[in-house]
Amino acid sequence: MKLLRAIIYSNSYVAFVLGILTLSSFALVENIEWRLYTVICVFLGSFILYNFHRLYKIDFIPEDQLSERHQWVLKRANPLKISMGLSLFVMMLLLPNFNADTIVCLIPAGLISVGYTIPIVPTETGWRRLRDIPFTKPLIISLVVGYLTLAFPVFEQWGFSELKHPVFVKLFAERMLFLLAVTIPFDMRDLLCDKASGLETLATEFGFVQTRNVGLIALLAWLLMLVWRLIALGFSWPQMIFGFVMFSFVLVCYLLTTPKRQDLFYILAFEGSIILYSLGWLLI
Repeated sequence: MKLLRAIIYSNSYVAFVLGILTLSSFALVENIEWRLYTVICVFLGSFILYNFHRLYKIDFIPEDQLSERHQWVLKRANPLKISMGLSLFVMMLLLPNFNADTIVCLIPAGLISVGYTIPIVPTETGWRRLRDIPFTKPLIISLVVGYLTLAFPVFEQWGFSELKHPVFVKLFAERMLFLLAVTIPFDMRDLLCDKASGLETLATEFGFVQTRNVGLIALLAWLLMLVWRLIALGFSWPQMIFGFVMFSFVLVCYLLTTPKRQDLFYILAFEGSIILYSLGWLLI
């Protein structure tokens, strides 16, 4: 369990999740060339960003609001910072693989990711973080993750204009709906912590059960979007069956959620769903 907690709390697990999700995009998008350095960059960038989110002003969190993952990070802050520095160094070595247009297209995702933690939005009461905007946490995460894991491999090879193609728009909408369905449960997990911090999320405003219902609606919308895409582009029984299997798996995870479930359950169940989703597209 110590090793498992270390992998999860160091954000190596979520970096792996987003890396394999990026890898699955090469199987999902037709005629795209497999490029491992793109996957490595997403893995390293995710590792850096998620640890930045975790470390930023962690010393200012009240002691009674520190979760187990916060306490783990506090004890190992320096090794994590060293790992982040090494990851950044490797990313710099990979940078010559990308042209200037690709790097420019990545800037918006980087700004949104930083603005999720650092106040960049001016308001009448002062500067606010993007996560402070009511009800937007799952939407921001789904948008950025979808952009980095699906749009990035496409515009890196074919240019940004390819993202306007109707086929890609449908595919991106489908990916976002799935990510939204597996991200909303983390609002449910963080209900008490977010309420204590004064954040307005789906869970703090509508409660655990209603937020779960919203997540289930997103899950159903993803399945319908998948079926629509498969029918429009050419029917495939293996992909259709896979879609219903994934729908059933995530549905069971939702039905097993309770306010007393520990952090590890949400991570293994819903981030694990992304791994299964990715493996499915890689193997079908």
